[in-house]
Amino acid sequence: METLTIELKNPKARKLIDDLVDLGIISVKESQPAWLDLWNKLDRQLPQTEPDLTEVDIMAEIQAYRREKKASRSL
Repeated sequence: METLTIELKNPKARKLIDDLVDLGIISVKESQPAWLDLWNKLDRQLPQTEPDLTEVDIMAEIQAYRREKKASRSL
């Protein structure tokens, strides 16, 4: 079996494809959406809120964690 991707440039070609399917010569499978398309669809369904944390807050949190780890190692 061979799998091909075909771009139909003429609407009449779809009729030919459907006839080949009806004759049992070929089967048509819908292409799988790309991962990015799936992610974008999911992202549109999620609530769009502004993040409460800023980059400064994140960096401060990282520095505090590092200080804590360093202090626990020196004990």
